[in-house]
Amino acid sequence: MSKNTPEVYHQRISTAFHTMIALPLAAFVYLFLEKKHNELQPLLIDAYAVNGINISLTLLAAIVTYLAYRNFRHGVQSIAVDSLKEKLTRYGKISIQAYLYVGLAFVILVVGLIQTTSVLFIVFYVVLLFLLSLQRPTPAKYIRDLALEGEEKTIVRDKLEFKD
Repeated sequence: MSKNTPEVYHQRISTAFHTMIALPLAAFVYLFLEKKHNELQPLLIDAYAVNGINISLTLLAAIVTYLAYRNFRHGVQSIAVDSLKEKLTRYGKISIQAYLYVGLAFVILVVGLIQTTSVLFIVFYVVLLFLLSLQRPTPAKYIRDLALEGEEKTIVRDKLEFKD
């Protein structure tokens, strides 16, 4: 793989994307299996505290997820450079930042599951995984998000070398 192709940028973005899925997923799967076997006991017992945690952490995770997608969209729309390399560099930074936000939302849901063992966190986690899967980084997504046309589109789609 040449270092002068879009594939290098794709590998960086994909690595960040898959890391933000894999790390919290390992903890979540362990907790889910513990809950399924009735071995996971909630740290909080008080019904009012459990309801408060359920609402506040779910809302916090939703807000963090919304901010991730909003900041991603605004960031991508603000990319106004001529060089395809620079566009992909900035796109990568914006994407990785968004994945970090979503990773934080995953961690919030895992913490909520530990605290209350509520099914609400499991459902929201699965929904968030589904939403994130729709944002999987692909060359077609870069072309669409950056509104690439002509030669730039061909370079990204076909993973050709950049024109210097």
